[in-house]
Amino acid sequence: MAAHLTSPASRGLFHRAVMASGEAVMDMPAGAMGPGVPGYPWYVWRTGREMEGVTTEMTSSLGCRDRRPQRTLACLRALPVKTILKVPYIMNAFQAFGYGNATLPELPPTALRAGRFHRVPVLSGATRDEHRTFVGMTYDAVGREFTEADYARALHTAFGKRPAKRVRAEYPTSAYPSPALARATVITDRMWARGTHDQHEALARHAPVYAYEFADRDAPMFLPLPGDFDFGAFHAGDIPYLFEDETAERKFTPAQRLLSATMSGYWAAFARTGTPRGAGLPAWPPYRPGHVGRPYTQSLAPHRIGPVDYYREHNLGFWNRER
Repeated sequence: MAAHLTSPASRGLFHRAVMASGEAVMDMPAGAMGPGVPGYPWYVWRTGREMEGVTTEMTSSLGCRDRRPQRTLACLRALPVKTILKVPYIMNAFQAFGYGNATLPELPPTALRAGRFHRVPVLSGATRDEHRTFVGMTYDAVGREFTEADYARALHTAFGKRPAKRVRAEYPTSAYPSPALARATVITDRMWARGTHDQHEALARHAPVYAYEFADRDAPMFLPLPGDFDFGAFHAGDIPYLFEDETAERKFTPAQRLLSATMSGYWAAFARTGTPRGAGLPAWPPYRPGHVGRPYTQSLAPHRIGPVDYYREHNLGFWNRER
């Protein structure tokens, strides 16, 4: 959606925008998405040369590299899904978008911050525990314990020696049930929450924005992950509340079904009118840029729907000082 908002070719094709787990202005610290995954200044945006490099690396790993693009494409299409997923970090490669071309002539974060985007109302947010999905599926939920030593190495890889000490002091493992949850909280706050907040600030200076945080920490896990791990309000945990998913819905409590109905009501009202307002829906004020610490984000949970101080909840004062 950030690409559509900033692509000249998308002008006039939509009159509202919904952004879930917004990655428009989000960077990626080294190792955040798994051991050995390098850091990038942007999570989803790549130059043309970077995209070509990814193509070469991935097609070579899959045995499909060929100077003739049509043959490469035919080879990739013929591969079993299981074969493709065996390539390390393949999903990271396929979620990137190239810029500096006719479709995306400008780096989207630059365009968004300068107000060069299609001025439509935006409903945008993230989940409260975004990064638990990725820590869980890499470590504890697949039977590989994330240890205290792993935590120390991960912080050093992501932030460097001295910053890592400050981060560890701010997020000691003693404050969490496990090193894995400490790690997930660090990256949720540093990468996802800071990026989401920056995205809202940029958009709300020029267009109406309604910010949310999906906060159901008992959301049913519907992904095929076998191990025991506290996923909380995980990345993608909000999707079954808006789009029918039999695997997840079978596990809904009555309170979760009500939350799903409320969220669907918000989204439908927004699509219809440009505001998430309707009969029986709790009030949802628009996001106000430049008011740090004000509760302009709507928390969505079975036990509570209402404003939350997103900036304070995710320790963004600390992370902004660490820029």
